[in-house]
Amino acid sequence: DLPGIYSLSTYSLEEIVSRQYLVSDDVDAIINVVDASNLERNLFFTFQLLELEIPVVLAVNQMDVLRQRGMEIDLAQLEARLGIPVRPVVAVHGRGVHELLEVVIQLVGGTGKPGKRQRDLTRGTPLRFGKEVEAQVAALADAWHASRQKERGLALPYPDRFIAEKLIEGDEEFTQAISATTGGDVILERGNSAREHLESMHGEDIATIMSAEIYSTMHQLVNQVLRVKVEPRKRRTLADQLDHLTTHSVWGYVILALVLYGAYAFTFTIGDLIGSWLDLLFGTWSEAVHATFGDTNPIVLVAWDGAMGGFIGAVGGVLAYVVPFFLVIEVLQDSGYLPRAAFLLDRFMHVLGVHGKAIIPMILGFGCNVPACAGCRIMETGREKKIAIALSSLIPCAAVLVVVMGLVGRYMGPGWVAFLFAVNFGIVILVGRLLNKTMPGRCTELIMEMHEYRKPNVGVVLKQTWARTKEFVVKSIPMIIVIGVAMEIVVLFRLLDPINMVLAPVTVWWLGLPLVSGVFLVYGFLRKELTLVLLEVVASSMGLAMIDVLSPLQMLVFCMVTMLYVPCLTTV
Repeated sequence: DLPGIYSLSTYSLEEIVSRQYLVSDDVDAIINVVDASNLERNLFFTFQLLELEIPVVLAVNQMDVLRQRGMEIDLAQLEARLGIPVRPVVAVHGRGVHELLEVVIQLVGGTGKPGKRQRDLTRGTPLRFGKEVEAQVAALADAWHASRQKERGLALPYPDRFIAEKLIEGDEEFTQAISATTGGDVILERGNSAREHLESMHGEDIATIMSAEIYSTMHQLVNQVLRVKVEPRKRRTLADQLDHLTTHSVWGYVILALVLYGAYAFTFTIGDLIGSWLDLLFGTWSEAVHATFGDTNPIVLVAWDGAMGGFIGAVGGVLAYVVPFFLVIEVLQDSGYLPRAAFLLDRFMHVLGVHGKAIIPMILGFGCNVPACAGCRIMETGREKKIAIALSSLIPCAAVLVVVMGLVGRYMGPGWVAFLFAVNFGIVILVGRLLNKTMPGRCTELIMEMHEYRKPNVGVVLKQTWARTKEFVVKSIPMIIVIGVAMEIVVLFRLLDPINMVLAPVTVWWLGLPLVSGVFLVYGFLRKELTLVLLEVVASSMGLAMIDVLSPLQMLVFCMVTMLYVPCLTTV
């Protein structure tokens, strides 16, 4: 799975990684997915892929959106102009995907590698630049080919034309590779001369010139293959109105606040309902079990209070909150709202050293810090990636939210929950400003594509929600059950006090927490929600309510420590 990229120009690490992989022997063929509703913008990348002379199949996605706009694409003519297979798909509904895969299988000849005849037929018709640029590219490609024939050291895994284009652009990877070879200086000098000539002729930098040339070619191509069946409606659609409101300089922020509030209200309404119902059910069952088998029976304590108590705590105390939150996040993402949130917060995020796109992994961080940190790869520079990862790891994830709501929210009210979040976000802002001032470099500007609003696809939302929840179900619930059993054994053999005494200088003397809380904070390094789940297990085994174990002030301190100390092991 390659990082998402828009071009093969090395403006970011993702583009370097993807470009190097595409010319490796691991690539049999490329499925280039383009947005039918934004064809010209997407074919920019197709132009560059064809220059690599690797078999390409073009998947024209979101054909349903294009038809809704009263337009259609002459796929046969597009296929003829590009010289590669072109297939229409509607990916979210699975339409055309089977046919697309059949084309790819035929392309590789059923042998896993495309044959020479197939490879020649599927390289595509070379799309040319304008007259001046094309003359410089062709001349430099011929010079490179001639030099490569003379000097065996001049070898790069790219076609001659592609190398010539990158040398004219001054691509760092190519210039460094060629400068280290015998005879490379002559080629580099010709590339520099071509670049200076074009910049002098056009009065623009070379990146602008090359991009404009490609877009000009793609513009002509799109005009030939795009058909308008009906005149576009001048009346603004609901999607247009939503787009205007959610990006408005005032109403956009109001809607953003309401969306965030709605997400948390939905999450914790569902979570509290399920959690309280399971607590009541487990309490009733526990009374019956203890009355039947005895409340001092070691087997009952370990198997029921430990294993079953851990399972109920994991489901009612964590999973009941995690699933609704992930569901909301996926709805916002599939509908197209998250890019609008990034646009709104771009100016504020610049204060923290990143642009607005960083808000997307940070919002994901409210669900889990692991995909949030992984999602920071969408940032363009190493500096922005590091800052985004640092900020995302400080975002209170769903597990932390469970701890806060399970303690402070349940026993002290929403006002104190807001206070804890305000402190947490204040620290996020402080860390961002410090990193922005101390790390060398500067923040880049926000460039991202925002597709129009669409109705979330139920199947896609549910699949993505399950994909995010699956890790917790498969990994965390068994871990919580095992740790719950271990905790009951520790309590049964009176081993809890010695462990807590070792941690007492920090937990009791410094933080002012009760002695019993020390070991739970250690378990929190494995999974944050374990701090609350195990605390509930111990309180239940002692026959105490949570308010009897922690005072209101200690609940605030306990939650603040859980929010701000080291991230969980998986995130690290």
